[in-house]
Amino acid sequence: YIRMEQCYLMLIIRNASGQIEGPFNTEKVLYKIGRGEFSGEEMIAHYPGGKWIPISQDPQFYDKLLEVLSDDPNVEASEDTAVLEFTRPEGYTGPKPNAGDTSPSEAVTDPGVRTPPLEEKSSPSKKKKKRSRRPEDIELVDMRPALMKAIIKRARWPLLVTVAAIAVAAILLATSGPKEERLRLVAPQKNQPQVGLESLKPRIRSGVGEFLKDTLGGYLKAQNEFIFVVERNQKNAEVMALLCMTYLQLWPYTYQDYTDSRVVSKVVQMALQVDPGGIHSAACRVVDLAVRGPSREQEAKSLVESVLDTWSREGQPPIMFYFLKGHLLENSGEHATAIGYLQSAQKLWPQWILPFVVEAQALTKLERYNEAGNIYRNILRSNPAHTVARIELGILEYKYFNRNEQGERYLNQALENTDAPRIVLSRGYLGLAEIALKRQDNSKALNFAQRAYSLSASNNQAKNLIVQLGGLGKVPKGRGWLEVFEGDQAFREGDYHKAQEHYKQAFAADRNALAALKAAQCLWRMSLSTEAIQWLNEAIKADPKMIEAYVTMADYQAQRYDFLAASRVLERARKENPKSHEVYRGFALVELRRNNSKGALTYGKQALQLYENDVETLIVMAEASLAIRDFKMAYNYASKAVEMDVNHRKAQVAYAEAIAGLQGVDAGADYLLKLVNSYSSITEYRLALGKMLLADERFQQAEEIFRQVIKLEEKPKDAYVELAKVLKAQGNNDEALDLLLKAAVLDPADAEPLFLAGSILIDMKEAQKAMLQFNRVITINKLYPLVHYQLGRAAMLLGDPKSALDYTAEEKKANPNLADAYLLAAEAHTVMGQYSACAGEYQKAIKLRPQQAMIYVKLAQCYRKSGNTDAATSMLNVASKKEDGLADIYKEYGAIYELKGDVNHAIESYNQYFVLDPDAPDREQIEERINALQSGKTP
Repeated sequence: YIRMEQCYLMLIIRNASGQIEGPFNTEKVLYKIGRGEFSGEEMIAHYPGGKWIPISQDPQFYDKLLEVLSDDPNVEASEDTAVLEFTRPEGYTGPKPNAGDTSPSEAVTDPGVRTPPLEEKSSPSKKKKKRSRRPEDIELVDMRPALMKAIIKRARWPLLVTVAAIAVAAILLATSGPKEERLRLVAPQKNQPQVGLESLKPRIRSGVGEFLKDTLGGYLKAQNEFIFVVERNQKNAEVMALLCMTYLQLWPYTYQDYTDSRVVSKVVQMALQVDPGGIHSAACRVVDLAVRGPSREQEAKSLVESVLDTWSREGQPPIMFYFLKGHLLENSGEHATAIGYLQSAQKLWPQWILPFVVEAQALTKLERYNEAGNIYRNILRSNPAHTVARIELGILEYKYFNRNEQGERYLNQALENTDAPRIVLSRGYLGLAEIALKRQDNSKALNFAQRAYSLSASNNQAKNLIVQLGGLGKVPKGRGWLEVFEGDQAFREGDYHKAQEHYKQAFAADRNALAALKAAQCLWRMSLSTEAIQWLNEAIKADPKMIEAYVTMADYQAQRYDFLAASRVLERARKENPKSHEVYRGFALVELRRNNSKGALTYGKQALQLYENDVETLIVMAEASLAIRDFKMAYNYASKAVEMDVNHRKAQVAYAEAIAGLQGVDAGADYLLKLVNSYSSITEYRLALGKMLLADERFQQAEEIFRQVIKLEEKPKDAYVELAKVLKAQGNNDEALDLLLKAAVLDPADAEPLFLAGSILIDMKEAQKAMLQFNRVITINKLYPLVHYQLGRAAMLLGDPKSALDYTAEEKKANPNLADAYLLAAEAHTVMGQYSACAGEYQKAIKLRPQQAMIYVKLAQCYRKSGNTDAATSMLNVASKKEDGLADIYKEYGAIYELKGDVNHAIESYNQYFVLDPDAPDREQIEERINALQSGKTP
């Protein structure tokens, strides 16, 4: 557990009989312990929603409990209660803040500085004092034995109670095991009294000084200071950015679950409210994307690049973003490129230790060991308490400089603490294992290797050493957070199968809802949609308040056209959190996918009322406005989204489409072309440009764009599909079919390529082949819209109107709001001579497409053939009001007049039909009828 100087969360207490008191703040709990109101047997939890733990296991209250339970209130804690301290070199009296009063805006730029400033060394003659325990220390020993002794020693209770207390303590001791030293991120609280910035400057300077040290303890103190400032001055976006950067460094030590990620999201929202589209809110957004896992890292990289492009030309270079760029490049294995950005950050803010650490790690991977070692030595001169630098230098000393004793000394000193990321600690223990193995101390080597593997299951060297020394049975089983870490690594490498296995194991270990969500995201990318939705259900069961899981499930179901299920999931989410903007955004997205743009706009407005700067909601609103051709409103929403996140690809595409709607296709295409030229590797902009040109029937230009995308992408499924549409429009059906089948192979769970292939085959009158493709679509997704309708079309081509009616019935069940099935059913009834039924189907179609004049013409035809010429004429009158230039109206008028024996009007109507459609396919037959009418013969 992590002990912090200040606690911003309230606490509740549950006594042995189950009664709950509180909520109290930390000081109130300590006061009650001092008065003897709490004995040490109580359970404590953060309010609201925290997990219950014994109060005796919380380091904040442990000392006070010992003091109260001891005979001598001033007695010192026994050795059992001691915590391990940071290693300090001989004569070192403690690190001083590194330019603690220097904020980023006040930092002096010195391009010549390449190492952190050195601390002043204390005189060797001074005695080394044992320091008091600090809030950042991680408890590494079991506190319960000392507490049990103190309870027994102090006990003046009846014998039965004393025995019970001993039994409880014995159970605690018996169940003790390796503990996971993890912490929770702390979020700023609202409704704090606001004060002026001047009075908060000492806290800012203190927080920056702690941040610069790049140690766990420093980051915990920085978090407290920055939260204090943000709570009391909620307009300071720069401090919010520093708080977000602090969260990024604390993230490896947290539970890394939904609770922690929501803390980051909360500060992101605060930053966006005071700094929309600014550099400070952008820093928070990058951190938010980074902590969400490797699935969002590409977005983080894009945002960083965008900020660097925009702000590097300004007077204040974006220091944080040079580091973030280097950090992300280092994570993706681009070590040499990362170093350049890290050095830029160092020159701009030489007091900040972290960029030096990351550079040294990159140099090590590039096998530039001497340079890395020099940087680590300079870091330790600046801050001897820097555990990461000590571990990394120890590894270099024994492994590459052949100084085993010196390396072992560094590692032993460093590993007395756990204030380093697990993967670094794992490497350190592996180093000790290898050193022990060289001395042929196999027992110690095995022990160190097991500890290394327990900290990082990706440490295959440690695993191999364990197997070598003790066999497979000695390999420790991974814990939940380790499995999440390994899953993230596999996801980053694109190995979704391996990643989902790790996430599932993590969920099995501690029911981590975020692990279940990540497993679902992997499964979805693997085209295992049903299993993905099952794992989202597991995430919701594990944490019913995890709104992201509900929204993700609704999105997946909507993409599978199961809109009813999607709406039900979101209703469940709304009951859990009726004021969540994410839930209303989810409703908006579902309605947009089901082509209900007005409904999407209604829900989107509700989402924006709750969080007006949500970029994702703004994009949904822009797309819904485009769908109803409200280009001005689409422009307003899209432009705001671009202002908030200039590098958001969907926002930029929506903005370009809005420009095209307002100013013409050329203007929209020019905007996209500029994006293509600026970001040549981002294929989304090329795809959007190609789609815009295709919609404007500029087939040759669109074809060129899509072929460019195919060359650029490794798996260009979308480009194959769009190019197939272009080729079909140009009459090149054979190549179009070939491309669609290639797309289907790339993503077997996507039914669209097969559906389009079947549609082309229908147009080619190859009904049997078309039915084969449509049946494959049903196998993938039986809810895919219009697939049964297309099967009905194929049946009609095969001369089987009865089967066509069966297919249309299935389509109506799946998609009752699509008119196509009713239209096809009407055609089938017409072929079967069932004209009343035909009229009924057309009437239903009219309710869904009231503006389409041709449906009224066909309904008139059914009425005419059933003998109801008055109703037929009435329908034609409606059709002519909607589209007076539709040639078929006059052909049907001619047939009605002919049936009534009105020869002159019949001939006149037929001639008008030819005027409107000179190349009518049935012109020859109609001319024969006109001749027959003129000769007085029955045609």
